[in-house]
Amino acid sequence: MEEYDVVVVGGGVAGSVAARFAAKSGFKTLLLEKYKTPRNKPCSGIQFQYFEKLIGEKIPREKLCRNELFKVEIITPRDRVLKGRMKMLNFWRSTFDSWLNSLAADAGADFQDNTPLVDFVQDESGGKITVKVSVEGEHREVKARYLIGADGMLSRVRRKLRPQDFDRKASGATINYYFVGEANLDPNTLYMFYKREFCPLMFAWVYLKDDKWVIGTGANENPLEYADRFFNYVKKRCKLQGEIVKKEGFSSTLKSTVFLGEGRILLVGDAAGLVDLYRGVGMDNAALSGRLAVKAITRAEEEGLEAAKAYEDPMKKVVKKIEVNVKKQIKRLSSNSELEKSLSPLNMLKGGLYMLIANQINKILPPEKLILLPP
Repeated sequence: MEEYDVVVVGGGVAGSVAARFAAKSGFKTLLLEKYKTPRNKPCSGIQFQYFEKLIGEKIPREKLCRNELFKVEIITPRDRVLKGRMKMLNFWRSTFDSWLNSLAADAGADFQDNTPLVDFVQDESGGKITVKVSVEGEHREVKARYLIGADGMLSRVRRKLRPQDFDRKASGATINYYFVGEANLDPNTLYMFYKREFCPLMFAWVYLKDDKWVIGTGANENPLEYADRFFNYVKKRCKLQGEIVKKEGFSSTLKSTVFLGEGRILLVGDAAGLVDLYRGVGMDNAALSGRLAVKAITRAEEEGLEAAKAYEDPMKKVVKKIEVNVKKQIKRLSSNSELEKSLSPLNMLKGGLYMLIANQINKILPPEKLILLPP
């Protein structure tokens, strides 16, 4: 049975970053991805430029969408339009994640796609973990000293550790409609619609990826109703002429709680519950947690600590920010009037100045100390 220092389950952002830095740190590393790659993943595929610092590599131009996003329009519940400029990274997750997988492999990690996790068992001493996977329908086993669960909000790793963190039914869904055709929209602008009738979770969105307009939203209940309502609104407002070529969505039964792991098993990204609906992004938290998980394992090895305990300390700032933002999000989404108030000219001016300063500071900060945006 082959043995590894670190086995990472999940080849998305968090898992690929963790596997890459584990291999670069000298750990014998195995990165497992459930699906055949490149694989599609419902996700915005939009990030701020500091994201490149977190993943530790400049993204090649060919891995990004042909159209760049550098403008933002926020539409408030009262139909006020707030405009700003902010350069963003725009990519398809299928292309981007596959590139991240290759970076991990280039760093020395063994990468196996089309290899779902079946189970894992810790020995009585807690020193070794037997990881059971399925390869072409046959079960195989490897040994690991550390296991990193990066398998998203449907995490099998987390479900085994804490089944109480999952509900029986999904708590809602996000849905994207992909539209091809004519539209009275700017290909370089991210449009964010703040209105409870369109999205009671965060904001509804419209933006271009190559030749497809992404028109999406999310809701706790009846998400298809919200998606259709928003699409019909955009169709009329933006004079869409063409057709929907694809619909996709994602739902999860994971409760909105943060859990970082226990013992030699660490959770990163969405599997750890590092979702921040107030900011509307999650890939930066995912990449950061992947890096910090590896640093925690390194510290555990050097100082004889429990890895999960070593991981908790550097993650305190991230977890605290999510907890604070959850409360902010509940308040501002309690009504359209609260939403409007949160998007007042004064608040937007403060937020804009904060982002301008933070972007400059982020240029000199190390990856683990970056200011995550928007505020």
